[in-house]
Amino acid sequence: MAKKYYSTKVVGIGGEAEKFSRLAKMIVIFDDSMVLPELREFSVLHSGNKLTDFIKAGDILKIADSEFKILRVGNEVNNNIKSLGHIVIKFNDDKDDLLEGSIHVEDKPIPKLRVGDEIEILEENPSALSGKTAIVVGDDKTLCAAVTLILNDNGARIVDDEDADIIVKIK
Repeated sequence: MAKKYYSTKVVGIGGEAEKFSRLAKMIVIFDDSMVLPELREFSVLHSGNKLTDFIKAGDILKIADSEFKILRVGNEVNNNIKSLGHIVIKFNDDKDDLLEGSIHVEDKPIPKLRVGDEIEILEENPSALSGKTAIVVGDDKTLCAAVTLILNDNGARIVDDEDADIIVKIK
């Protein structure tokens, strides 16, 4: 059974949000109390921002009744959702287009959002590394980056702390 670790309710939809999401293949969500006035027209506004775990690749984003596998997660997503209630959800897997505050999900049709809809993130199939922290150190930055991606894609949360559960030293 899937564990829900993020949920929020849609409380408003900017006048240009649907057109923007269709043209840009993305949804911008903001906590209603935190959104800047100039971004309100293009944003999906929400309230009740509850995050109890870290958003990671492999989990499931559920918008209303539609589900999308999370493919990539930018480094600032978890901080942004906690501090601003903000995420950019991109409906593609363009590896060169990942922004620090965005998540990429499967390229499927974007659902039409309505006030009252729930946005959730579920840990569908926890991996062996789920809930573990990891640090990768070494001089070969390319190899370190590759190992970091593999660990992250398999559920590990990457940290800069020598007290991590998993320490990988690249020589």
